[in-house]
Amino acid sequence: MFPKFTQMSTPQTRAEFEERLHHIAQVMKDGKMHISSHIADSIGESILAVRLLPNGRIDFLSVDETARLQANTMFQRPSFEDMAQANDESGIVEGEQGPNN
Repeated sequence: MFPKFTQMSTPQTRAEFEERLHHIAQVMKDGKMHISSHIADSIGESILAVRLLPNGRIDFLSVDETARLQANTMFQRPSFEDMAQANDESGIVEGEQGPNN
């Protein structure tokens, strides 16, 4: 009845972490990320504060917890979309409550 949630995968290497940060930058450029106005300032500032080193790598000292969490979440997003599609196919309606609620 309820969708099966999976654990969020976290980056294991510097390359994987950089891939996630580049992914969120591309998602923002493509206009596919919409942030609620009451939290947009803090999230936007965190993501925009990420700097590149002279060699083109990401300066990890500029990545705060908010930017890291957003990058990991947006990278995981395609699996969220798959989960929503599976819910549609199984007849689960968004916001539907279980028998105990």
